[in-house]
Amino acid sequence: MLAQMGLYVVQGITGQPVGYNFFLHCTALAESLGLAWVVYVLDGVVVFTMLLLFWGAAKQIYFSLRAKGRLSRLHDAELTALLTERYGLGPGELQVIDHPDAIALTMGLLRPKIVLSTGLLQMLEPGELEAIVYHEQFHLQHRDPLKTMLMTGCADVLWYIPILKWNSKQYSAVREVLADAAAIRKTGEPVHLGSALLKLLKRKQVHSYAFAYASFAETSINYRIQQLIDPQAVQALSFPLKRMMISLKVAAVLSAMFLTEFLYL
Repeated sequence: MLAQMGLYVVQGITGQPVGYNFFLHCTALAESLGLAWVVYVLDGVVVFTMLLLFWGAAKQIYFSLRAKGRLSRLHDAELTALLTERYGLGPGELQVIDHPDAIALTMGLLRPKIVLSTGLLQMLEPGELEAIVYHEQFHLQHRDPLKTMLMTGCADVLWYIPILKWNSKQYSAVREVLADAAAIRKTGEPVHLGSALLKLLKRKQVHSYAFAYASFAETSINYRIQQLIDPQAVQALSFPLKRMMISLKVAAVLSAMFLTEFLYL
């Protein structure tokens, strides 16, 4: 949908055809039916959506560059080299920063890296640190910061399809559970991972950042602890009926426009 909107805007600006475009046909249909107001509404939605998209992308670039600069000033070269070698990570895949807060996250869209703080290292036992590194390594290998950013970005830009916001939150929770499972496979037991989660939960120093990242102790902690205690337990998802109904209405309107346009061909 976003690609079609982008092509619609490009064609509107340049006046040059760029292949089949759903929104162009919808506006042509509305004009043929004498519904000029529909064209204005559709144009407004498309332009506003594209502005949100560019604004979100610009914010990500700005905050990512700012975070990179701050991390470089807090960089602990000795601990970074030590842990990189200990866990068999590649150059630039792990960075330790000198900071009192307990920080464990994976950031970076194109070249992700694990970021750990000295405050985190001081509060964890070796087995707990190992579990966290393997957890974050899963996010690193699967480029989860990029995937999470795309999911969250689509939910924010396509705000009139509210089910996407719910999907984004569920996706983040699933990725954390999968990262936990990967850490347990590598360490051979869930004890260290669970104790690390509990320590961070008790410390209550979970922060949110403006740039895209995957954090060890920010998403669905209670659910993840329950999974560690009872891996066979199945937790029922709270399905957002209201969001689903609104999203279905939007889908119905788009489908009706598409079918009507098809019949008029």
